[in-house]
Amino acid sequence: MKSIVLVLAIMAFAEVKAQGIITVDKPAGLDGLLWSRTAARKHPDARIDGYHILIYRGDNRNKAEAQKAKYDAMYRQFSEVVWEEPNFKVYVGLFKNRMECMGLFNELKDQFQTAIIVKDKIMYPPLN
Repeated sequence: MKSIVLVLAIMAFAEVKAQGIITVDKPAGLDGLLWSRTAARKHPDARIDGYHILIYRGDNRNKAEAQKAKYDAMYRQFSEVVWEEPNFKVYVGLFKNRMECMGLFNELKDQFQTAIIVKDKIMYPPLN
């Protein structure tokens, strides 16, 4: 008898719970960040020759975070702040070749005057 009451209570709760609507808003760069961290953990040596765009280099972390936030507000591509002694650097984009990189670079060079293209070992870009 107790088990029947328990089953009925669970079914009633499941019906009430199924009626709710949940919306999840996630930050624009979250997919790229999760992808890069997961890929780095699973395959630490899975890097290829590629290109980034360096939009900030300096010793102030707050300025680096502000430049990253400015970029993230305008674009939905990969971006990260990296500490490479003695500077913080903000890298954006994961590009397999320089031609892909030039498209974004031409858009960015007016907003970020110090932007330069950097050849580097990058994580495999996520598939779209």
